[in-house]
Amino acid sequence: MKLRYLFPTLFFVLLYDIICSFKVFREIYLLTGDYPCEALYMLQHFMNNTFQNANYQKLSTAAILMAAVLLAVVSILFGIERKLGKDLED
Repeated sequence: MKLRYLFPTLFFVLLYDIICSFKVFREIYLLTGDYPCEALYMLQHFMNNTFQNANYQKLSTAAILMAAVLLAVVSILFGIERKLGKDLED
């Protein structure tokens, strides 16, 4: 099983891709503006619009939920790495 040898690299690439996926907001915002169609309306649009409307309760809730989801994804990736890494050490 060669995937277990590649997983440290895959872990880094997946984590980096998740972080870089938030950079797409700039291009979409420049093309479509504040309120694009529903297919392009992203979490960053929601956070930007709630910040401009000074609705800080919704903004902080969205930030906490986004951080919780990212923490869950990273925890799952660490769990998989720990499980596959244990086989390599034996």
